[in-house]
Amino acid sequence: MKQVHLFDRTTDLLKVTMDLRSRRHLLLVSNIANQDTPGYMARDLSFKKELSKALESPTRRDLDRTDGTLTVNTDETVGNDLNTVNIELEMQKLASNTGNYNALASMAGWKYRMMGDAISGEGR
Repeated sequence: MKQVHLFDRTTDLLKVTMDLRSRRHLLLVSNIANQDTPGYMARDLSFKKELSKALESPTRRDLDRTDGTLTVNTDETVGNDLNTVNIELEMQKLASNTGNYNALASMAGWKYRMMGDAISGEGR
């Protein structure tokens, strides 16, 4: 029996992308919170790599398993305490990630409103 999906690939990709942005947000906030922790290594999500995997995914099941590849910044030592958090860079990444997440949320809202209109018969 053929399985029917209420949501299309675009909706699935919006979900995956928003999930990745949300996970990245948590990592960036953790970096900022640990800016004074000796030996703390700044972490990030390899967002582009994970999104590329999702775009190349042939099935929705693969999209649900996309969970992100964690990267640790070992290239930059900010202080004598071996902490690699560069607060200006982390704040810049956080602002950019937040803007991207908000844009995705707007797209998802628009898509769901269109679906609601189609179901209710409005917008004719």
